[in-house]
Amino acid sequence: MIKKLRIQNFRKHSDFVLDFSDDFAVITGENGSGKTSIIEAIYIALNGKSWRSNFQEILRDDKSGEIANWWRIDVEFNSEEKRTVKFQNEQKSFEIDEKSFSRLPAKNKKPVILFEPNDLQLLYGSPTRRRDFFDRFIAQIEPTHQTNLNKFSRILKQRNSLLKRGTSTDELFVWDLQFADLAEKIIIAREKWIAKIGEKITEEYNKIAHQADQIAIKYSAPQKSKQQVLHQLNSDFQSGWPTTKIGPQTHDIKFTINRHDAKLTASRGENRTIIFAILATMTELLNMEFNEKVYLIFDDLDSELDLNRKDSLYNLPIFRKNHLFATTIKSSNSTVELK
Repeated sequence: MIKKLRIQNFRKHSDFVLDFSDDFAVITGENGSGKTSIIEAIYIALNGKSWRSNFQEILRDDKSGEIANWWRIDVEFNSEEKRTVKFQNEQKSFEIDEKSFSRLPAKNKKPVILFEPNDLQLLYGSPTRRRDFFDRFIAQIEPTHQTNLNKFSRILKQRNSLLKRGTSTDELFVWDLQFADLAEKIIIAREKWIAKIGEKITEEYNKIAHQADQIAIKYSAPQKSKQQVLHQLNSDFQSGWPTTKIGPQTHDIKFTINRHDAKLTASRGENRTIIFAILATMTELLNMEFNEKVYLIFDDLDSELDLNRKDSLYNLPIFRKNHLFATTIKSSNSTVELK
């Protein structure tokens, strides 16, 4: 577990130190007090990047309007491991027990489950939000998934550029082969891990809701194999489509509650409970895959819940047996309060 965190010139914090006594920390404070910045620093130290912005935008901007030219994160673990993340003159570096790296090595990344307030729109928001949410989870277990997504994005951009300016079948075929190959790999990974989440989500949902509802989750991919994707790409080209309208960038994840579309029928409370159940299921799967505790980074997960419900949420066994860092405006079991 993390026993000490220090951040310098990090967003609104000039020099801030926190000592943690156990695996459970709820950080409270008013909006704008810097709660999210603390867990963002922890996330960067564990995962090598921020979910909020690039490193340049993290630089502290004081009240005079002067922007610092460096920031730094120092983390100490109970295992005596020390790691430092530094950003200065637009250069980043990671130090682990005095060994320096230009990026955080994959072997030193820790399993992390991230929740941010926008994820409350997981069911109701755009397909892109849902794809990104699950891709972030899958990429931790299968690092090649993120590599495939990055390559696919570049090829998609190139293919659309060719379609826009006009191209021939022969010129497009080379890109279509790469597109279809990566599409198949992305689809296989998504189907595999979303299905694994689906196997456990009902059980986790009913632990939280204390009911007997049936929750299902399904990845929707009309064309799955490389051959199917190639065939549809060619068909669309022959029909004169000016852009790529099939592939993983168009797919969606569907949720049902008692066989009804959750997006249309789930109440506000049911929506939140489905999200909590997904987080709990993901945590359990990461425990199994990595055989170690998971770091849970929850930013304002419990907003609009009363104190009793907040405590019930935080006391879920799957959360309690891992490392939890959460922010909230007010909690009955807070461990850190920002003024």
